[in-house]
Amino acid sequence: MFHFKYSLIIFFFNLCLIYGQSYRFTYNYKFISDTLKKDSIISENMILDINSERSIYLSMKKNISDSTMLEDSKKGLMTMPDSNISTRYIIKKKYPNLATSLITDEFSTSYKFIVSDERPMDWKLTSEKITIGEYDCQKAEIDFAGRHWVAWFTEKIPFHDGPYKFRNLPGLIVRIEDSKRYHIFQLKNVKKINNESIYDDKLNKGTKIRNLDRQEFIKFYKAYRKDPAKEFKQKAMSGDIYYESEEKRNEHMRLIEKLREERVKKDNNNIEIDLLKN
Repeated sequence: MFHFKYSLIIFFFNLCLIYGQSYRFTYNYKFISDTLKKDSIISENMILDINSERSIYLSMKKNISDSTMLEDSKKGLMTMPDSNISTRYIIKKKYPNLATSLITDEFSTSYKFIVSDERPMDWKLTSEKITIGEYDCQKAEIDFAGRHWVAWFTEKIPFHDGPYKFRNLPGLIVRIEDSKRYHIFQLKNVKKINNESIYDDKLNKGTKIRNLDRQEFIKFYKAYRKDPAKEFKQKAMSGDIYYESEEKRNEHMRLIEKLREERVKKDNNNIEIDLLKN
């Protein structure tokens, strides 16, 4: 097993070499959200921005959409988010210990959730090596979040980081996929950026925050999937949403409930498949 504590000194040495520099790593993320439609593959470009303090991982479309909305809001304009964003969460890792959090506003219009994840990354390093693009890579495997993952990392890029929550290998993850190939991440581009280019969630500064640990989030997530329209129905019934009549309100509530239940039903292949277990 490879443990992060044994590589901490090496990490700080590498960090000194690149201190003051920020990098953007672009990954292509291919995944199947509905196992009943395995030929329907979603492809989305994701970015992993890294500086000496943290890394931020999110959809490139979300990065662009949020930046546009922020600039428009400064001009007094209201712009809707890009409806084509498939991956709406953000993953933040704080350096040097890579403390990891998932940030999402997918489940509520009133709250943003920040979910800490302290699970260790117990990698099994193998001796197998291949070349991916310009990088000499070594194979590593891990069981994480209900799936078996195979990763290829390169020590030529001295970051103990990677897409999604994956971290704590002796170099950057170039490619990683689960054993069924339902979720595949492939590094496509590397470039230096300035610190101002790193994503900073200034768009929703006034949004209420709910900080949860993983067990608290699992409890919430299971309740949400059973009744994904619960918050909306509560707002509709309390009068927070205006309707011309009770009939119109009930009709709209039934429509929203149906749409959200259908969306949850199709979303049956979460990257963390253990979240869907009873």
